[in-house]
Amino acid sequence: MKVQLFRIKFFSILILILLCGTGYSQESVKPEKMYEIEGHKTVVEIFASVPDVNVYINGTYQGKTNLELFDLTPGFYQLRLEKRGYADVEEVIYVKNRYGQRFWFNINK
Repeated sequence: MKVQLFRIKFFSILILILLCGTGYSQESVKPEKMYEIEGHKTVVEIFASVPDVNVYINGTYQGKTNLELFDLTPGFYQLRLEKRGYADVEEVIYVKNRYGQRFWFNINK
């Protein structure tokens, strides 16, 4: 019983480590610019090739580009950019603690 419980815990932890990694995953978009900050936990800048693109983080509307978001909890986020007449952009971003990060997205028709 103890051995079986140990195996379940071990493999669960191993799977979490493999899925989460220690920073960027190959499936997350890397920032165009990254810089150390003071005074905020995080700064995320979202820029796009066209103005006034709607920005959603984990499905919640945040505003229009060009946009700065302050003090997000570090971790992975689902980012969606939408503008009528243009193709939606959906990406995963990784927000790093104590860093400002600028993300640039090309919006196509």
